[in-house]
Amino acid sequence: MIVYLEKTRTFYLQGKHVSYIFAVDAYGHLRHLYFGEQLAVGEDLSFCFRDEDKGFSGNFDGAKDRTASLDTAFLEFPSAGMGDYRRPALLVMTQDGARQTDLRFSSFAVHREKVPPEGLPHVRGGETLEVMLRDDVYGLELSLFYTVFDDQDAVVRSAKLVNRSGGDLRVQKISSFSLDFPDASYDTVCLYGRPCCERMPVREACGPGIREFSSALRGSSSHYLNPFFALVRRETDENAGDAYGFALVYSGAFSLSAEMTSYGTLRVQGGISDCDFSWLLKDGQSFRTPEAALVFSCCGLGGMSRAFHALWREKLLPSRFSGKPRPVVVNSWEAAYFDFNAQKLFALIDAAAETGADTFVLDDGWFEFRNNDCGGLGDWSADRTKLPGGLEEISAHCRERGLAFGLWFEPEMVSEDSRLYREHPDWCLKNPRRGPVRGRAQLVLDFCNPEVVASVYEKMARVIEASGATYVKWDMNRYLADLYAPSLPPERQQEVQHRYVLGVYSLAERLTQRFPDLFMEGCSGGGGRFDAGMLFYFPQIWTSDNTDASERAEIQYGTSLCYPPVAMSAHVSACPNHLTGRTTQLASRYSVASLCAFGYELDLCALSREERAALARQVAAYREIEPLVQGGELYRLAQMCRDGLYAAALVSHDRMHAYVAGITGQTNANVLQKRLKIYGLDDARRYRVRETGTVASGRALRTMGLLLPPLQSDFMPIILHMEAVGEGEV
Repeated sequence: MIVYLEKTRTFYLQGKHVSYIFAVDAYGHLRHLYFGEQLAVGEDLSFCFRDEDKGFSGNFDGAKDRTASLDTAFLEFPSAGMGDYRRPALLVMTQDGARQTDLRFSSFAVHREKVPPEGLPHVRGGETLEVMLRDDVYGLELSLFYTVFDDQDAVVRSAKLVNRSGGDLRVQKISSFSLDFPDASYDTVCLYGRPCCERMPVREACGPGIREFSSALRGSSSHYLNPFFALVRRETDENAGDAYGFALVYSGAFSLSAEMTSYGTLRVQGGISDCDFSWLLKDGQSFRTPEAALVFSCCGLGGMSRAFHALWREKLLPSRFSGKPRPVVVNSWEAAYFDFNAQKLFALIDAAAETGADTFVLDDGWFEFRNNDCGGLGDWSADRTKLPGGLEEISAHCRERGLAFGLWFEPEMVSEDSRLYREHPDWCLKNPRRGPVRGRAQLVLDFCNPEVVASVYEKMARVIEASGATYVKWDMNRYLADLYAPSLPPERQQEVQHRYVLGVYSLAERLTQRFPDLFMEGCSGGGGRFDAGMLFYFPQIWTSDNTDASERAEIQYGTSLCYPPVAMSAHVSACPNHLTGRTTQLASRYSVASLCAFGYELDLCALSREERAALARQVAAYREIEPLVQGGELYRLAQMCRDGLYAAALVSHDRMHAYVAGITGQTNANVLQKRLKIYGLDDARRYRVRETGTVASGRALRTMGLLLPPLQSDFMPIILHMEAVGEGEV
């Protein structure tokens, strides 16, 4: 609900349990008042604010007295050069070289149906407030968009700048959102990592200066830092306390920051990274920022996570797959790598069918000149030496065995030893006066160039259509480095990173329109581009190339802070694990993977008859709990690095069913007893634990917990099914 009170010139944005409130002051500036637990419409918050004369805080032209300073005001979208010394949300260089903008309130409109941003991923639905600001001196128009939902605890923000100056402008920074808090007694929680160790939670206290989370020059949301962070009170834990979450619906170079000011306040911002970014804006043209989702919960980090999960599941993930079971996938990568032929694939497909899986995915190595990762990218012609009957024969064998067929692509990359590169060497990102920067022996295609995107689309469409593939795994195995696009003039070279990701979105959109039932899985060297922007096109993303169960537990824990289990691909892989060399029992590998979108990544033909039978039982077991993976509420119960075990509960919305899974840590002599407290159940109901026969109330399971079996080996599985029982049931 969106309400505007003319008397106080105050906007009230009401979500399910949250309120977002701001007002227009006497000078036309937008003053931020509140974001948090829901307040009543009309609540007067003036008692919380007082303008004061602060030394060295400048007074803008027209200020009535020295208390009127933007440097100490709580603002909705601060701009540069008007006496606010904190980070601006907008920095524009005008045609006379000035970097000073003064945006004042002009008008507003309420859109009952959201108008989606063109060419960008976005959260669907909701009621949208558009607030228009103007700088009359330089002819700038800025629209701020706020989308709220009756059934969500989120506010989605974005901005659009229009040039009405009569000349060219250069946008040097434009954020998706900015938010001022009255104090800085918070901790930040970010998701930090590296390839195969993605999204590790790091919690640090806010202190003087700027804490920034950015992928800077990588051109991608990256393994390093994720486009999400949380702001939590010092006392906040998993289940209690205030928690704010900020996530960008964007897949390119980004920046999120928390700035503690000299007056003890806090400014939070996020959007496209302004490192090596500027955008030439011609007269009459506009620039639209990516969306940012802001959520609040008073139920700790867990409540914040569930708010994000509900938003992404219901308003972001491709709606055509909503409510449909995710395919159980058998992927060929760790089964064969590049070393396979048609007969080996036939055997894998036959074995996959025996497990009850839905889809067989042929990973890297199926196209010409691809016997390692040093060549072949760009042409996408089936290797007839490995596959004499082409992809069509493999796909036909899948259908004969009742399986759908999936295929791996790396559409954004090209090998120098390829027909594509020889014909179009200018289709890559590289400085024409220097040799290219290579990553994994490959170059990055210039997705700033619509001709390149169109060519890749045509190649992929032909292969998908001819092969009958219904599943695509879309990989990206390096970052951008040569930030020079031959398709752009010199004055637009700082637009490369953003234009590149717009090209990626364009390709994904075209494939979706051509093949509306095509299921696409995102991947970037594992989970290097795991973000809400990609999830708009891809129902799920490969969480990490690290398939070791104990290490995956940490990666899944961190990923779940923002992203729902149904979006996280997780597979049971072979042992000893190909990265860590660790051997973990099959049941433990399943217990970790079963909390996500599930599949297998191992040579089924090398398994014993007993192991194959176990896999078939696992698939059947996963079918039972899959509705909870898809739509249940996630409660994180234990973290490996903190508790010596990992466990999470998926709970149905009616609190009648729950699935608890995870893995224990390493055992030792004279091991201590461990209890696992179960959150998310109804305190007043009684539940039967299928595996133990225990019957206990939800309150007892939450406060006392379940006593885990004695550890008999390292990394034992935790699998518990709970069902509410009636009063008279035994």
